[in-house]
Amino acid sequence: MPDERPLLLFVAPYFAPGYHGGVVQIYLGLLRQFRGFRVVVVADNWKVDQETARAWDNMAVESNGFTVERLDAFEFHLPQNARSPLTKAFLLLPSLMRFFVLGRKQWKALCRKYSPSVIVCGGTYSAGWLMPANPSGSLLVNYVHGEELTMQVAPAFLQPIMRMYQRRSLRDADMNIAVSRYTADLIARISDRVTVLPNFIDHDRFYVSGRREELRSRYGWSDKKVLLTVARLEPRKGIDQALRALARLKQSGDLQDDWRYVIAGKGSELGSLQRLISELKLEDVVEFLGFVSDADLPGCYEAADVFLQPNRNLNGDTEGFGVVFLEAAACGLPVIGGVAGGTGDAIDHGHNGLLVDGESIPQIADAIALLMSDDALRARFRAHGLEWASRFDVEKGRAGFEKILLQLLQQSDRSQVTS
Repeated sequence: MPDERPLLLFVAPYFAPGYHGGVVQIYLGLLRQFRGFRVVVVADNWKVDQETARAWDNMAVESNGFTVERLDAFEFHLPQNARSPLTKAFLLLPSLMRFFVLGRKQWKALCRKYSPSVIVCGGTYSAGWLMPANPSGSLLVNYVHGEELTMQVAPAFLQPIMRMYQRRSLRDADMNIAVSRYTADLIARISDRVTVLPNFIDHDRFYVSGRREELRSRYGWSDKKVLLTVARLEPRKGIDQALRALARLKQSGDLQDDWRYVIAGKGSELGSLQRLISELKLEDVVEFLGFVSDADLPGCYEAADVFLQPNRNLNGDTEGFGVVFLEAAACGLPVIGGVAGGTGDAIDHGHNGLLVDGESIPQIADAIALLMSDDALRARFRAHGLEWASRFDVEKGRAGFEKILLQLLQQSDRSQVTS
């Protein structure tokens, strides 16, 4: 029998397999085995070769229940094949024209192919410029994380145009879904059509397995008390501030010999962080773990003692929610996070973790010293954290997402009948 469910076209910049991290996991959790809609995900070919993308997309149909289509790119990237600034300048205008013309053409072709009932834009900065080409009968819903509304994005000369389309997408939308109250407040400056749907985690992945000692032995942490950060190595995560806080504790004599700060992840800040560690003489305290696979991530959390990410707001670049805090809590870790952005929705301050000013080295140091030194407090935070994280369940998130979309569709059908 033909599938009579309405079709959802979900626009997903920063999608698998070229990208990892919280946004990818949220989208996979939302769309995997969707019930109320047929789902087509629109990703792009940036940062992934065609063979890898094709293999992943074929797997997605069978494993996840959705189809994947790909555009060339959602965001414009300066020509990489030019050897000189003069050549780049010469190629810029035709490259820019080709990007916008071809992207719009590809998007309109997909809309004609699928005739979607609902279009969800999962990246209003990256893909908002395509939304004016939507079919007139399709509802528009934006799924907004927060940082895309404020952060500075390259190339800078395109920002005014991309921001204009982003604001238009938010104003024209039938609904804007915000992942946190912080994000909802940002959207409310542009549109009053906004609702909050908190981020979530998959508790089939993130849970206490009972293998903590085995995992600690595998990582070489059996005789260590481990402070863990899992993040892209970029300035807003506050890893440099964590290092300075540890140096402060070392200077005051409060840094214990068995403490180890483990940094998991990759990114552009690796070199500068390594230099800072050398300057602060923390080589015997810090361990870089590198990229941790999705399969190994829950065990990495469970093997540690305290999770730390003192995130901050840098030129508008901040955390819209902070799903890593829920992942860590579900695996039994008390957490320390920066108060900037939407992390207040992810951490129950004083109950499963501590919120600190990511710009304040003394605050970060005090939080580290407190949680690393107080076994009883860690145990209380751990117990509450398990209960806290259980509230943010992928099934609840998926059901809430579908409910919003179906209600909008029903309201639209009623308005068409009455008109």
